[in-house]
Amino acid sequence: MTDSTLPEAREAPRESLPLGQIVLLAALTATLPASIDGLSPALPAMAAALATDATHMPAAMSAFVISFAVAQLAGGMLADSLGRRPVVLGGLVIFTLAGLLCALATSFPMLLLARALQGLGAAAAVLLARTIVRDQLPREAAARALALIGLFFALTPILAPLVSGALVALAGWRAPLLAMAALGLIVGIASLYRLPETLVPHQRQPFDISSLSRSLGRLTRSKALMAYIVGNAFAYSGILLFSAAAPQVIIGHLGVPAASYALLLSLSTLGFMGGNAASFRLIRSFGVERTMQVGVTVQLLGPLCMIATTQLWPDAWAALILPQMIYTFGWGIAQPQAQAGALSTHPESIGQASALLGFGQLAIAGIIVAVFSRVTTGAPMALALGMAFCSTTALVCVWALIGRSRA
Repeated sequence: MTDSTLPEAREAPRESLPLGQIVLLAALTATLPASIDGLSPALPAMAAALATDATHMPAAMSAFVISFAVAQLAGGMLADSLGRRPVVLGGLVIFTLAGLLCALATSFPMLLLARALQGLGAAAAVLLARTIVRDQLPREAAARALALIGLFFALTPILAPLVSGALVALAGWRAPLLAMAALGLIVGIASLYRLPETLVPHQRQPFDISSLSRSLGRLTRSKALMAYIVGNAFAYSGILLFSAAAPQVIIGHLGVPAASYALLLSLSTLGFMGGNAASFRLIRSFGVERTMQVGVTVQLLGPLCMIATTQLWPDAWAALILPQMIYTFGWGIAQPQAQAGALSTHPESIGQASALLGFGQLAIAGIIVAVFSRVTTGAPMALALGMAFCSTTALVCVWALIGRSRA
């Protein structure tokens, strides 16, 4: 695609994107939940096949998300220097090849290395999907577009564990990893032919490490941006915590079969679709900040209910899954607002702001998951308390910091 095909939205900002582009950007974004939720049902079989203690398996999640987080820092600057398309396409090549390497792993260290490479590739796709939206749309319209993208890609956290569980039952733990590689290949081909370049040449910035350090340092001193980043990170941490810890709690502690667990994990994500639909409508009436406040408030209700239900019905899977649906509903409301709000704080550095947003989200979530796996034994109440910590911190950040920082 040549620069002559750059969208005219730079000269006359529009209020929406073509449906085909929305679907493609949703597919790019879906590489993240596919790589996390699609791995979760395979973790017990993977631990057995690789002769690894089941309590160590969350490291396969951490390797992915930490690599993903770090890659976004350089990825944002690469995208601001080279344009959006080359970075997205390169990332999808890495993601596809890393998926194949994961499937061929013969040891746990090899799997961790392959997962880290997979996170590196996925970072470009997810980071630049939201950047491409913000390149073309003003702030409120971008929030609506991101909510609509969320409605499409929300099918991924529902379908990924179902497909993964079925593949594990039919063909073993390597099959879901091959499916991730196939996803990368299909989305890569579609992006090659249909993804527009949205960064005009005169707005591109040279790539150099010292400039990156200075720019990121400047962005981290922005109170408005950091308020969105921290609030978004803790709101997401409960999602990753549940995906990483749920196999140990539901399969290990409650004794639910792995195939049934895959179905339950899919059910827990239905709330996200409802939250995205609510977000799409709320943004028109309440704006970005107020809608995000609504989202994190709803999120807190989830773990509060989970604490009560795990006390009343400690051996019931519904005591975990139904409150998690409330949490994901709130995340579906809050996520598009966090993205649109953060990227609107520094329109001259959208790529790097997006990178910092993604880095903060996954770095903080990865640390929380790593700490949780070391200090708990897989009890339902421990998971409920961990999620309550995440949502309470998100609530405090969003209500106390975002409105004040933009005032």
